[in-house]
Amino acid sequence: MSYETLVVERDGRVATLTMNRPDSMNAFDSRMRAELPQAWEELAEDESVWVVVLTGAGDRAFSAGMDLREKLDPGSLKKEGRTQITSIDCTVGKPVVAAVNGVCAGGGLAFVADSDIVICSDNAYFTDARTGAGQVSIHGTLRLARKIPLEAVLRMVMLGRAEKVGAERARAIGLVSEITTADGLLTRAKEIAAAIAENSPGAVFTTRHAIWESLNYGLDGALEMGWQAVTDFAHSSGDAAEGARAFVEKRKPKWEYAAPPGRGKG
Repeated sequence: MSYETLVVERDGRVATLTMNRPDSMNAFDSRMRAELPQAWEELAEDESVWVVVLTGAGDRAFSAGMDLREKLDPGSLKKEGRTQITSIDCTVGKPVVAAVNGVCAGGGLAFVADSDIVICSDNAYFTDARTGAGQVSIHGTLRLARKIPLEAVLRMVMLGRAEKVGAERARAIGLVSEITTADGLLTRAKEIAAAIAENSPGAVFTTRHAIWESLNYGLDGALEMGWQAVTDFAHSSGDAAEGARAFVEKRKPKWEYAAPPGRGKG
């Protein structure tokens, strides 16, 4: 499937989804907002794709967030409803590695909040100037507050453009886990994705889902939900037995594809 604002590429079990509006710092306009759910659905349903790398075209920006050149119509926003552009918004259920190149601003933080692993280039920085543009900063920030210290989120949304979180600071507060050179960023992101894809897809999908879902529970509820995930997967997949056989036989396992939780049978 082809898109106007996105590029989807596949390499083995890894797909790369690139936001492709470099002249606009990969800000998402109405077209990109319409295409992102379609692209995520395509990747979610593709059984050959086990991991997705998400990045932005060019070296200036990962994403500048909402394209402010489009006229903001409160009526249309209400009709359109909550923005559904990230992998979690679209219940993709597969691991996403975000490769943040350059600026990540405003609504672009939603992709960082909702990705499983985030790495960035040494020239990257993160900022949220939405309140300075008269906008309420919600998309991305509420989930981000569950991943990094609350004060770090509040500083970004309240200081606006005066607060720029550079790569080293981002790593220190857990916003990213790794920093690379700009030239090596995408290569490293694909290496991480390929390493994830060596593991049982069903086990990865199920474990990932349980960890994210645990954020909606207290500890006891999370443990109960997690144990249910363990038993359900054990009954539905032969990967545990295959993993044990492969270990004994000193060979690479031959994994079965299993659809992510909530997306039907693989």
